[in-house]
Amino acid sequence: MLKMLTFIFAPLLLVLSTHAHSHKDDAEAAALAWLEAIDSGQYEQAWESSSPLLKKPLSPHMLERTIGAARRDFGAVQSRRRVSAVRETSMPGAPRGDYSVLTFQTRFENRPQITETITPHLEEGTWRVSGYYVN
Repeated sequence: MLKMLTFIFAPLLLVLSTHAHSHKDDAEAAALAWLEAIDSGQYEQAWESSSPLLKKPLSPHMLERTIGAARRDFGAVQSRRRVSAVRETSMPGAPRGDYSVLTFQTRFENRPQITETITPHLEEGTWRVSGYYVN
């Protein structure tokens, strides 16, 4: 009986694990695509692909001014490495939902170690960036 249960549940666990891993990869891919647009100065493209949670308070021009001010003296991105990925179901000031909080160590031309935190939000099956913070 135990062998039969193992035979039935092992594939199910593999499917669930693969699904969770895929969601994490999709969230990170969305975050990296958004960051690439920001890095290359394509703020309107980044804004268009953002979550309504980010778009509502910020116009494309305001997004550019805000991020431009935060990263003004950093220079060009030289490298970016993810250091953590955490799933959350709630974020301060945001509705309950499926969020991924990704933290990257980023090396810029004029700043060798900056921490970037980006928060994609799963909306109707698509991950969209809802927050971005730099330290």
